Amino acid sequence: MKKYRFVVPLILVLAVATAVAVITPSSPDTKATPPVEPGLVMAPDFTLTSMNGRPITMSKLRGKVVLINFWATWCPPCRQEIPDLSNIYANYKDKDFVILGISLDDLNTDEIAKFARNYRMTYPVLHGPRSELGDITMAYGGIQAIPTTFLIDKQGYIRKVYVGARSEKVFLEDIKSWL
Repeated sequence: MKKYRFVVPLILVLAVATAVAVITPSSPDTKATPPVEPGLVMAPDFTLTSMNGRPITMSKLRGKVVLINFWATWCPPCRQEIPDLSNIYANYKDKDFVILGISLDDLNTDEIAKFARNYRMTYPVLHGPRSELGDITMAYGGIQAIPTTFLIDKQGYIRKVYVGARSEKVFLEDIKSWL
């Protein structure tokens, strides 16, 4: 019996490691399959409410380059991207560019707004009812991991899909090519 005393802890460690590997979004170096084929698909339309109560409709943003970031408050890689996204938005919001952060949380709007303030999210943060968010994520090809971010050109076509966290440098290289 003594020779098996390490088996249970080993099984627990392996189970936790497997669970983390399954639920952790892809790293920037991982070749994850994007949910849609960039360049061929028009960004699906939706309307969601921002934290200040203003409705934002995707189709009304034509003429601007749009970065849609699907995220959640509980997601460490999502939190990692927030400062870079806020910095990009601050520097490019007056250049026909907008970032939309779509929270996939089950939290209420007040809790998400508090998180957004605490993390200094300067770009519009959107949220909606669970059923509506489910419809939107399915329209964007079924979001399998977060963060998942879509770069939309001025004509409304999805040009790039990022599965997993990215740095400001990576986003800016692509954003600048579509501005």
